[in-house]
Amino acid sequence: MKDDKRELYSLIINQLVYDGYINEAINLSQTTTIPCPLRTDSSNKLYTIFQNKSNVASGGTTGTSSTSSSTSNGPISSQYNDDSGVNGGGSQGDTGSNSNANVSVNDDCFLNRKISGLDIDNPVSNPNSVNSVSFITKFITTHKNACRCARFSWDGKFLATGSSDTSIKLLDVDKMKNYNQNKNETTEDFAPSRPVIRTYYDHTQPVNDLDFHPSAPILVSGSKDCTIRFYDYKSSIKRSFKFIQDPHSVRSLNFHPVGDMLLVGAEHHMIRLYNVNTFQSYTARKINEHHHDSINMVRYSLDGSIFASCSKDGNIKVWDSLNFSLINTIQMPHSGKEVTSVQISRNQKYLLSCGRDSLVKLWELSSGRVVHTINTGVNQNTKNRLQAIFNYNEDFIITNDEQPQSCVVYNSRTCDIVQKLTGHIQTVRSIASSPIENTLMTCSNDHRSRFWCEDLSMSNQQQSSSHTREKDIDMDDE
Repeated sequence: MKDDKRELYSLIINQLVYDGYINEAINLSQTTTIPCPLRTDSSNKLYTIFQNKSNVASGGTTGTSSTSSSTSNGPISSQYNDDSGVNGGGSQGDTGSNSNANVSVNDDCFLNRKISGLDIDNPVSNPNSVNSVSFITKFITTHKNACRCARFSWDGKFLATGSSDTSIKLLDVDKMKNYNQNKNETTEDFAPSRPVIRTYYDHTQPVNDLDFHPSAPILVSGSKDCTIRFYDYKSSIKRSFKFIQDPHSVRSLNFHPVGDMLLVGAEHHMIRLYNVNTFQSYTARKINEHHHDSINMVRYSLDGSIFASCSKDGNIKVWDSLNFSLINTIQMPHSGKEVTSVQISRNQKYLLSCGRDSLVKLWELSSGRVVHTINTGVNQNTKNRLQAIFNYNEDFIITNDEQPQSCVVYNSRTCDIVQKLTGHIQTVRSIASSPIENTLMTCSNDHRSRFWCEDLSMSNQQQSSSHTREKDIDMDDE
């Protein structure tokens, strides 16, 4: 589809939503893969253009067109260097440029933006709640080989897992939360209220990473088979509707919060940025700013203004998303060992990293100083990459344990251990956290992914007993 056609359809979708024809707008959005805005974000621009042209035709004066409230991205060719060595034409469907189209972001996918994150300089309002969390396993899904990755959707309603058996499972979070785990762990997928929506088998080699589009019903996957595949998970079709053929094994990927660009780290030292509509690939201009070895992880900040990357070269880099320029390099943050994961805090004050030195570090981005260090005790010779993540409100840090089949939940302010998550019988390979609530997914070499929910009854009981102890202390003081 050409640029002008996509812009036209974007205007039509906005006008339909603005006039209240929501179902019609959604159907057109799904057909054209152009994001559908919320009613509050929709534009009346198409009608204004029509009025202006009518005025001109009747001899009237031309008015000023109203500005769409949808986010619009201009051409990026002037901001980035074209990575001409990348073949971005591996499409199974019609793809057109969206460089001038209006890209709308669904506010439902950004409820998590209202959640306050970690700020060590400000005391937490309820310190007891930070130490009283308790996670329990609510659902277990099984692959035919090791589970390698998991990711929640931006609105927290869906979750996907990827495996060495090349499959991807899409799951309903609400059904997992309400699931009654009374059956044998090998049969839980076949319950009447089955949380597994569907399974995809498009890849030919292990799946390394997954991500959900922030507003459209699209799941993207990256694999060792050097492809990036796009799935419409609201469709009944169990195949990807388009793909990108990358020259290297894809190790990490992340959608920009607007959804028009996809950040990709591969078995190569250069990070790539793909336009998801044209598949055009871009990379940083300055050769000396790139990493010097394969990329382990790339992650955007919540607003997409910056992103962080880590590599086998032992360095962490922070980038400006607007012009793909390097802001800062944290040299050898894990004593020269490979850095395996990075995550930027909600307020962009901190960066969480994990490395093969078995340490988890919390960095202050402005100064580059280490705020906290957690020694996980994990064997440094393990072949699996370690990971450290925040929970949804950044009260906790979840990472691997010295017992490889377990994970540990730490208080992000004090680094005290809050809980050990046990249940896997082999090494945990990946951890994912919901962006809106205290739910987690752990993936293991035991072929299983365990879905964890906060045990509210236990948390409330702990908070109550803690409150009682505080009252007793107050009475003793009197």
